[in-house]
Amino acid sequence: MSQRIHVAVGVIYNATKDKVLISKRSGGQHLAGCWEFPGGKVEYNEDASSALKRELFEELGITVTKAEAFTSISHDYSDKKVLLDVWKVSEWYGNPESREKQEICWVRISELNNYEFPDANKHIIQSILLSPMYVISQESYKDYSHLYSVSEECFAAGLGIFQLRLKIEKNNIFQEVIKKQSEIAKRYNSKLILNSTASDIDKYPIDGIHLNSSELKRHESRPISEEYLLGASCHTEEELIRAAKINVNYAFLSPVLATASHPEANAIGWKRFSSLINTVNFPIYALGGIMPTDLKTANSYGAYGIAMLGAVWNTDTPGKKIKFNKS
Repeated sequence: MSQRIHVAVGVIYNATKDKVLISKRSGGQHLAGCWEFPGGKVEYNEDASSALKRELFEELGITVTKAEAFTSISHDYSDKKVLLDVWKVSEWYGNPESREKQEICWVRISELNNYEFPDANKHIIQSILLSPMYVISQESYKDYSHLYSVSEECFAAGLGIFQLRLKIEKNNIFQEVIKKQSEIAKRYNSKLILNSTASDIDKYPIDGIHLNSSELKRHESRPISEEYLLGASCHTEEELIRAAKINVNYAFLSPVLATASHPEANAIGWKRFSSLINTVNFPIYALGGIMPTDLKTANSYGAYGIAMLGAVWNTDTPGKKIKFNKS
């Protein structure tokens, strides 16, 4: 197979940040007819940021004034290998036009899955759809109605992603809980993730798999399709690098602060958190002792968002806390 092709890709947002610009690959191109996020090859001795600005001007006639590195994806097609450097383009000027006779259109972010994209671009879509607040379930419940009521309250308040981290036997009860939780999540157009092994992706009605640090070490490449979300729990730089190697959509890095659930674990603190996440390029959630009001702090240290457990389950008003932080 040929050498990996380095490509700079732009996720270009409109003024209200509810739509992104996509373009259709022309006949004769690799994967012709598929939609994609605009961009192009990084030239020899060119950095990805410069390539992005050059390509978007040549292709669309826009001048980028603000772009943030979002994620990087290594993907192997049957006939070529690519490395996508993906950037969120939030500020630009000019009137986007088709300078290379390609079809272009603005699409609502929530409707991106209605378009046919190459597999590597599907990974980008899954990552774009991640919400900044992420809630994790408890390991078990005496009464699962508590799980359903609290999660639904959070979904109603705007939560976009929820993880089932159940340490119980995978029997009929386990299956029924996932089915019920999936139905609730779908009512609010939210993602349901199962903390489990990759092989469970086809067994349950879920939107993705989250690997604990032990499961993460078992894989040398991405173990599930780009159609699904893949996350991982990380505590060290080595684990973050492994997560990047297998093309996760996101990872948790913990514990950032001291936690009651793991008092023996040494908190890494915000400065160390920021230093560690700079070694990789994909969305990272801060976990461990985190409260909903910590989102702005987490963002200031480079976190994509925050993941919470105790902050949700140890309060009588989880929905209000989520909604307060969202506003």
